[in-house]
Amino acid sequence: MPIDKAERRYDVKDPFVKLQKIQVQTPLQKQAIGNMRRRSVRIACRPPRQLVTDSTNESSDSEAHVQSKKRRLLGAGARARGQLRNVSPKAGCSPESDPQNQTPYSSLKSRTRAACPEKASITVEVPSGSDSESHSSEDDGSLGPGGLSAYELKRLKNIQQNKAFFSFLNIQETTDALRAFSRKSKPQTQGLKRPQLAPVNAVATRKSLRLQRLDPVEAPVPEQQDFEEEKTLNQSGPIEMVPVNLGANGRLPQSFLDCWNEPYKCANVTQKVNLNGYKSSLIGMTLQEDHVAKVVKNHIFSVAVHPCTSTVLVAAGDKWGRVGLWDVNSDYGDDGVYLFEPHSRPVCCMYFSASHPAHLLTLSYDGTIRCADVNKAIFDDVYQREEPLSCFDFLSKDGSTLIAGACNGNVMVVDRRAQSMSHELLTELDIMVIRTVHVHPVDNNYFMVAGKGSVCIYDARCLKPKGSRSVASLQGHTKTVNSAYFSPLSGNRVLTTCMDDRLRVYDSTRFCLDVPLLASIRHNNNTGCWLTKFRAVWNPTLEDCFVVGSMAQPRQIEMFHESGSLLHTFRGDCLGSVCSINAFHPSRSVLVAGNSSGRLHVFMG
Repeated sequence: MPIDKAERRYDVKDPFVKLQKIQVQTPLQKQAIGNMRRRSVRIACRPPRQLVTDSTNESSDSEAHVQSKKRRLLGAGARARGQLRNVSPKAGCSPESDPQNQTPYSSLKSRTRAACPEKASITVEVPSGSDSESHSSEDDGSLGPGGLSAYELKRLKNIQQNKAFFSFLNIQETTDALRAFSRKSKPQTQGLKRPQLAPVNAVATRKSLRLQRLDPVEAPVPEQQDFEEEKTLNQSGPIEMVPVNLGANGRLPQSFLDCWNEPYKCANVTQKVNLNGYKSSLIGMTLQEDHVAKVVKNHIFSVAVHPCTSTVLVAAGDKWGRVGLWDVNSDYGDDGVYLFEPHSRPVCCMYFSASHPAHLLTLSYDGTIRCADVNKAIFDDVYQREEPLSCFDFLSKDGSTLIAGACNGNVMVVDRRAQSMSHELLTELDIMVIRTVHVHPVDNNYFMVAGKGSVCIYDARCLKPKGSRSVASLQGHTKTVNSAYFSPLSGNRVLTTCMDDRLRVYDSTRFCLDVPLLASIRHNNNTGCWLTKFRAVWNPTLEDCFVVGSMAQPRQIEMFHESGSLLHTFRGDCLGSVCSINAFHPSRSVLVAGNSSGRLHVFMG
């Protein structure tokens, strides 16, 4: 039985009021009554002479005395009801929490007042302590403004104080600022624009003739249409250099041609550098919003930077044979971007000729090497082969002789001056898959080949059609090596990027069968199948610093010292993707990074 329905009987004797009996039927009710007794709650009655007044001795203050006794009675009753409500709500004994309690609190309060005579008084003795202090305002039975008790008034005061505290913290303003930041519009993409798709005509819904109870129509089955390939493999002959994104009549502007023909300036490469001063210069290289542009349509396989100093000209090759040229400081056409289609397969390697800056040589998996000549406005053939090619480098200072590598492990020496578009020498190496070929910067007779699980250095004078032996070998790689490059000035260091999550630096001062290892840097090179493989490259203006992409969050590009220490991380609000391919300007503090969606990011000092 709920506690508010407990039976109470009062006997009034001579006018004493005494609590005769409280029938308790549950253990929780017994516990509540026990708590009242332990707190020394005593109910006593006043002598009748203090309450009953003689008719002959009535005074003017008798009514006020009776009213004060009523307030004391109501205060004691309220505290007694509070004790009964302190029963655990899990047992269902609280009037507010008991779903079976149909008697509202206000009616119970009025019933309790009606049960007590006007001339009865209840005195309560409570020991001093925290309990007496907490109920001191309730013992007098007085109600505050609006008919609220002292407890309810204190609760409202606490609520107001909490509101004032939270308003002082400015939580709402901070929340609104964060929401506005999250809803900030993305920067507009520069470069190639997404073509507007033509509206597709609605096709009538096919309906079954059988369900429509119609006879089948004996119509012939339509023949399958022969779709032409997107591009023809191994196109022979020169290709006109017309930007496909500018239309059939699009031509390169004269300002772009003038910058393209600017003479090459050699970089001031130093063997040693003050790292503290160099770090401060790297901090000044930032990425601006207008220095990000979509240059090609698919993910980038190769990047090259023109050596001109008046502006920044960048070239990039993508997965489907497209080559994009970007004048960073121009807004002609698609924000200075010009797109060409000289190949049909990934453009995996490209270089500007040091002796002829107007020549851009590109190599593709389709087995061709082409030279982009802006003066003639053509992509001319340099070399063509049926098997896919993977990389090349200049074997001579004037760029007339090339050395190219194929995916099947063959290496070809190509003379650009020959009219046959064939190789002078072809040799089969022990490396199964060739990723990169790099020529020594001082002695052009030596070149390095990186491939599946091995990196070897060969002498071009000792090459044979079969059985060519290496003069040096770089040991320690357990998986495929994505790239291997000599240091830019002396060639005394070799930097390799391997799929075993290691960047290694070797001492190539002396060629021997086992080149000593200087540093091995732990680096996450697992880019997966949807991103271009990482290739760490040297800074051409320094001898001992290199840069590589990173899989870390937030997106960044990392620069290391040859000792393995991290010098700097290139970051920016506009850098939101993994940039696998990176290239430096030959003489300026400019870093160009390409991602797998065809965008280039230019960090400039």
